[in-house]
Amino acid sequence: MKKISLILLTFISLTALAQKAEVKSAEKAYKKGDLKTATEMIQKACQLKDQADDKTKARIMYAKARILAKLGSNDLNNYQKSLNTIKKLEAFEKEIGKERYSDDAKKLKAQIEKEIIVIVDNDLKKKDYKELEKSADIAYQLSGDDQFKYFTAVAALLTKDFEKAEKLLKDLYDSGYTGQKEIITVKEKATGKRVTVGDEKQAKLLVKAGAYEDLKKEQTKSVRPDIVANLLYVYGQLGKDDEAIKFIEKAKKEDPDNLDLIIGEGNYYLKKGDNAKFAEAMQRAVELDPKNKLVNFNLATAYYQLKKYDQAKKYYEKTLELDPNYVDAYKGIAYIILVPEEKITKEMNKDEVLMNDKLYNKYNNQRLALYRKVLPILEKARKVAPNDENVLTMLKKIYRDLDMKAKYKEVKAQLDSLK
Repeated sequence: MKKISLILLTFISLTALAQKAEVKSAEKAYKKGDLKTATEMIQKACQLKDQADDKTKARIMYAKARILAKLGSNDLNNYQKSLNTIKKLEAFEKEIGKERYSDDAKKLKAQIEKEIIVIVDNDLKKKDYKELEKSADIAYQLSGDDQFKYFTAVAALLTKDFEKAEKLLKDLYDSGYTGQKEIITVKEKATGKRVTVGDEKQAKLLVKAGAYEDLKKEQTKSVRPDIVANLLYVYGQLGKDDEAIKFIEKAKKEDPDNLDLIIGEGNYYLKKGDNAKFAEAMQRAVELDPKNKLVNFNLATAYYQLKKYDQAKKYYEKTLELDPNYVDAYKGIAYIILVPEEKITKEMNKDEVLMNDKLYNKYNNQRLALYRKVLPILEKARKVAPNDENVLTMLKKIYRDLDMKAKYKEVKAQLDSLK
């Protein structure tokens, strides 16, 4: 037994020496930028980590976290692994009552946070939502900033990870998150352009220096309407109609005049194909915010889908009062004017009409009268949105049938160039 114990002690001693040598080699390779060797050496040290003393265990975990963090820029999963390793290190050192590497680990987390925020920004610019779902999630873990939680939720939605999106959006809604932030801007005297400044003190210094003026504080737009609409959309995608209705009813009881919720409710019913409920919600939204061009337009569209064309036209016109450049409202009015066209065309294509010139001309004149009536609306729409292909396509047909050759050629050439 004594010989066995001696051999065992010798083995443990040799193992400990090997571990220390391996972690030391890993640290040297890390400093040289040889991450391949560093990874190989730390993996060897980790294989026998349980036999190491407490100090060596902590050293191995910290070295591993540093190496993984360095590899994170090429693979976000390594950032996550690094953070997981840091958590284990912090828990271990708390357990043994000696925090040898915890302060260094905090600095490492701060460095990862800086790097990951840059990656989040790049993922947003590239619209790489698959990567954004990972990077924003890691940024949220590090910073606790709900903005990153919101980015993760949106990315999960766009990558069709609906269950994850549901949880995050529900958390954000329940917490009252709006995403609003104060933005401070000043106007550059030389160019007239507004410049965003980090804080009010800096803005005042710029104004005092003389090159800038007109300090303004503004709140960014709330994302709460998007949270409501997206959560209801997710419920629809997951087939959770009961949850959606419960969410709507609960939220309405808590805040019956919440415009964001009412718009979200309307969008939910629109996606479900319930145009009557959509119209009901949008009517309530217009009552709450009569000068909101979007809800007026949505109400007009709801009435159009319900074939209540007089009401639809009223709210399309109201939308244009609020915003004369709202091209879709012009198109909505045009569609209403052209509603009889389908019936007229069906009559014109009947055999008995095709065989009767007088009758055919009667219906054709009705059709051309519709075109003359809608033409000024579409021409206004073209002024507002010169390259709107839908508007140009309708104008092309109308100019052709009204024998307006020069206009027809002009629009046809423009459409060809756009394609």
